[in-house]
Amino acid sequence: MVFSITCAHCSHAVAAEVMAGGASARPPTSVLWLQCPNCGDGSVRTADGGVYPPAPAGGTVTGLPADVERAWREARTAHAVAAYTASEIMCRKILMHVAVDVAGSQPNKKFAEYINDLEASGYITTGLKPTINSVRERGNTANHELPASTEQEALTTLTITEYLLRGTYELPGLVP
Repeated sequence: MVFSITCAHCSHAVAAEVMAGGASARPPTSVLWLQCPNCGDGSVRTADGGVYPPAPAGGTVTGLPADVERAWREARTAHAVAAYTASEIMCRKILMHVAVDVAGSQPNKKFAEYINDLEASGYITTGLKPTINSVRERGNTANHELPASTEQEALTTLTITEYLLRGTYELPGLVP
């Protein structure tokens, strides 16, 4: 028996094979242990149909420096486990990483200066500055105010961050 899942370990959409559990288990159980045919790692499908660990939100971005890649993975994983506020805070932090990496920003600046440096270096166009600035603002709200971020707010912030990362790191790598 197989189940279609997005593997949390390799991010591929796969037909994961049931390795244990279900009616064939002794004693029978409604919990299934699944194995990804792509990477070989395992997941668990619970009685309510949930798959754990959940697949990270957003997509894999190629060409990221190691520190940005770790931060991006953390932001995606935080969203996947319903830690929406943490996801938005990480997206804000990613803006700082990107500004230091590609726009020549110095660490420990005021956060708005990182956005200005990205714009001055051409990584953010004038028309997109309010959109990218919303990531900074959402991260500030998540970090400094009591209301928790919602799933949709965090997903919007992740999507904007993903497009910035793709435009900054992945697209230039497509051209020899």
